[in-house]
Amino acid sequence: MVYDFDTIRLPAAWRGLTDPLEAASDALVRLDERLARAEPVLADGARARAHLFDAQAALHLDGELVALEDLVLHEAAMDVRRPTLALGRAVAVLADRRRLAAAPPGWAFSGPGWALLAGPGPGPGAPEAGEEGNPVEVAAEEPDPDFAVIDRLLARTRRTLADYEAGAPAPRPAADDPVAAWRRVIDGTRDLPAVLAAVIALDAWLVLDPAPRRGHRGPLAAAALLRARAKANAHLPALALGLRDSRARWSRALPLTDRLAGLLDAIEASARLMGRDLDRLALAREVMLRACTGRRRTSRLPQLVDLFVGTPLVTVASAARALSVSPQAVETMLAELGSARPRELTERRRYRAWGIV
Repeated sequence: MVYDFDTIRLPAAWRGLTDPLEAASDALVRLDERLARAEPVLADGARARAHLFDAQAALHLDGELVALEDLVLHEAAMDVRRPTLALGRAVAVLADRRRLAAAPPGWAFSGPGWALLAGPGPGPGAPEAGEEGNPVEVAAEEPDPDFAVIDRLLARTRRTLADYEAGAPAPRPAADDPVAAWRRVIDGTRDLPAVLAAVIALDAWLVLDPAPRRGHRGPLAAAALLRARAKANAHLPALALGLRDSRARWSRALPLTDRLAGLLDAIEASARLMGRDLDRLALAREVMLRACTGRRRTSRLPQLVDLFVGTPLVTVASAARALSVSPQAVETMLAELGSARPRELTERRRYRAWGIV
């Protein structure tokens, strides 16, 4: 299975991609800078909600609908409806995304990260089929797995160079291996701009389908690539959200440059939507803080406001634990917020939850 993107390097292709590439890059960098400069509670709240929005959008792209409230309540074990299979898949997508976001930049393309994205199998730096493990490498893997990956990569490079000097042909991955083909695409984009490399990686994922029934990992891989290339230092882009809300629709029948232009538009849409949510959180916080005017310095009401902003869902019990107050005190503060209080998500009189989602 072959994925050829050499046409991207032609001048005519560049002319068609220059404008969308610049727009996507500017939007992404602008959002990342806003998140880096925002108050921590606002930035954390925007990132937490982006995980939820992106998981919901990933299911939507597969033709399944999951209500955002159901996803939030299921996470808190407060379901108001019987969980569905689609909801379970959304939870899995959410877990994958949070794991990538919590890992260091570049982790996604290490051995464990590769297993997360493309499933079990050899990842970057892993021994090729038929290679025997070096006892030194095996021993190194026990104290430090990261160094073991580097040692395996160096050992494989030495063996490849030795074979080359001896006149042996360089080993090539099987032509029908979509995972190997997708890896070759990523390797071939290292000299391209980060955003362009990410959309090529995403387009190749959609074409080659290296992880069947795990389509949501394609946008996650492209987002991780942007983070690894230092294009999104303050967040993990929500590319599934951008794909769902983009004006362009990806289709394999389109020419390569048209597909890439559409994916660039999706990156721009993702940044725009996350920026809009950041604005929404800032406004909600400002409105709630007005209710704190004139309170005593020891009042915990401002802390409750920040709890609403920083986390998608708040219950009386969770607020009491976070603020070290009694549940009755939380009920009193909720009443003091009045109409500025976030929406109640459970629509019931007991075991209620509120959230800005």
